[in-house]
This record gives sequence, structure tokens and C-alpha cells, in this order.
Amino acid sequence: MFRLIAVLALTVGMNVFANDMSRKPCTKSEAMQAEKEVDSLGDWDHVYRSYRRFSQCDDGAIGEGYSDAVGKLLANDWGHLNRLLALTKSDAGFQQFVVKHIDETLPDKTLQRISNNARSSCLAGAEKLCSLIGSAASGKSPGPGPDSRQDK
Repeated sequence: MFRLIAVLALTVGMNVFANDMSRKPCTKSEAMQAEKEVDSLGDWDHVYRSYRRFSQCDDGAIGEGYSDAVGKLLANDWGHLNRLLALTKSDAGFQQFVVKHIDETLPDKTLQRISNNARSSCLAGAEKLCSLIGSAASGKSPGPGPDSRQDK
């Protein structure tokens, strides 16, 4: 029995180590490029290209820039949801990336608009994506009132 537990522990430990090793580190050069690029992500294709090139740098100011871009697109450019849907169908990691960036760094009005778009303007065939987006925005969006966040 002890041998079985030891083998299982070793196997789990090796998998965790392998997963950590498979993540590409963000070089200083990549971080500088990503930070420069993140302010000009005006459509889903540009966001996707940046995600593919620099997702390993998704932290701090770069992560906040991604959140800003995702928030603006979901709040103000919902008409291109079909493009986001196509990209997320071909790359599940990108879907996780987008949903992750519907976060507390976004203004309350942006979160409310995203939530409203997901609930009232979802495309046929995009119901799962809209549900994920709406849940992420609603989970971080305040209730009625101008300053109703719990953490303020």
C-alpha cells in the first residue's frame, strides 16, 4: 500500500513539474513588446494575435491592458461577437483568456454593459460563450446604485 501511495505521489509531482516547465517564460524583450502592443488592440484578431505571441507575459500592467482591451470590445463592439466566437471555437485557451480578463480592473459601467450585451444580444450558436461572458461580468459587476461594490 505504501508503495502505491509513493508511486501516485511521485506521478502527481512529476505532472505538476512538467506543467510548470511547459509554460514559456516571458523575456524582458517580449514584455516590452507586449506592453507596447496592448494599448492598440482594437479588434478580436489583434487581441488573438497578441494572446498567441505574449500570453506568457499576461501579468501586471500587461494583464490590465488585456483586460481593458477585452472589456472595451465586449462592451462597445458586441457586433463582432461572431469573430470572437470563431476564434474561441478554434482555441479553447483563448476563450479562457477572454473570460479571465472580464475582471475587477474594468469600470462598473463596462461590466454592466458587457453583462447586458451577453444577456440580451447573444448570437445563435454563441449561447455558451455568452453565458460565460455574462457570468464573469455579473460576478464582478455591482448591483444597482453608483457605488455598490462590496470592496469599496
